[in-house]
Amino acid sequence: MAGRIARRTLFPFLRRARRAMDIALVYATPQHASKAYWTLNDRFERLYELASQEQADLWLANDWTALPIARRLAAEQRVPYTYDTHELAVDEYAQRLLWRLTQRPVIAAIEREGIAGAAVTSCVSQGIADRLYELYGLPEKPLLIRNMPRYEAHRHRPCGETIEVLYHGVVNAGRGLESCIDSVALWRPEFRLTIRGPGPAEYLEALANRIRSAGLGSRVVLAPSVPMVDLVKEAACFDVGLFALSGHSHQNVHVLPNKFFEYTMAGLALCVSDLPEMTALLRQYELGRLISQVTPEAIANAINGFDRASIDAYKARSLETAKALNWEAEADRFFDAIDRAVRSRAMQGVAAQ
Repeated sequence: MAGRIARRTLFPFLRRARRAMDIALVYATPQHASKAYWTLNDRFERLYELASQEQADLWLANDWTALPIARRLAAEQRVPYTYDTHELAVDEYAQRLLWRLTQRPVIAAIEREGIAGAAVTSCVSQGIADRLYELYGLPEKPLLIRNMPRYEAHRHRPCGETIEVLYHGVVNAGRGLESCIDSVALWRPEFRLTIRGPGPAEYLEALANRIRSAGLGSRVVLAPSVPMVDLVKEAACFDVGLFALSGHSHQNVHVLPNKFFEYTMAGLALCVSDLPEMTALLRQYELGRLISQVTPEAIANAINGFDRASIDAYKARSLETAKALNWEAEADRFFDAIDRAVRSRAMQGVAAQ
C-alpha cells in the first residue's frame, strides 16, 4: 500500500520536473521546443497515434497546439501541412507572469518552426496577420480567413416590450462578464441580459452569486449552452449582441471573434468593445455601438445609447451585412490556397520520379 501511494505521489512530481526542465532548455536552445511540446500534455501523443491511422492529402493544424502533430504526420506521409490560428498564440495569456515565463518561449519556438514549413498559414484577423509577419520575419503575411458562420436567412424582428441583450460564448474569467452584470443595474429598465455558454461550474456559480447579491435575478439570466450548429438560430430571438473585452494584450487588441459574425448573422444590433478589428467592421457596416472601456459605467452608457428605433435599424443592417460576411463568401480563398498546396506537392512528387 505504501509503495502504491509513493508511486502515485512520485510519478506526477517527476512528470512536472521533466516538463520544467524541458521548458528551461528552450530558453537556451529554442529548437528543443519540438521535444518539449510532447511533455506539455499527455494527450498530444495520443492524438498523434489516432491521427496516424489516417492517410491524408494534407494536414491542417488548428492552432499552435496541433502544429507539431501536423508537422510530424506530414513528414511521415510526405504530404503538405497548413497552419490556421484563431489566436495570437504568443500573447494569448500575456497578462499572466507565470504563463509568459513558462509557456510563451515554447509556443514562440513551435510556431516559428511550424510556420516556416507550412504550405499555408492563415489567421482570423488582419491584426494577427500583421503581428505574425513582424514577429517571425515572414516573407509574406498570413492569409486572412475570418471565422464566419454559414449563411442563414433570418427575418427582421422588431424589438418587443423587453429589449433582450445576449452574450454567447465561453463563460469564463477575462471576458468582461462581471462588469457586464454589474452594469445592468445602470441600464434602463426595458433591457435584460442573457449570458449563454459553457464554463467551469465554480465560475458559473460565482456569477450566479453575483447576480443574486446585486438583486438582478429578474434582469440577468444564465442560460445553458446550445449546440454550435444552433448558435445563430437561438441568437435570432434577441435584439442586441454584447461583447465587452478588455484590450490588455496584443491578443485582445487584435481579436475578431466568431460571435461578432454570429450576432450579425442572427440579425442583432452589436454592442462591442472599441478594439481595432471589431470597430472597423462595425463602422464600415453601421452595425451598432462601441464600448469605450470595460467598466460597468461605460457598458451601461453604450447600452443606454440604444433606443428601439436605432436597434431595429441596426438589426436590419446586420441581416443585409450577413449576405456578405458569411463562410460561403470567405471560403473560396481558403480552399484555393489549400488546393494550390496539394497540387504543388503532387507536382514535386512527379518531378522527383
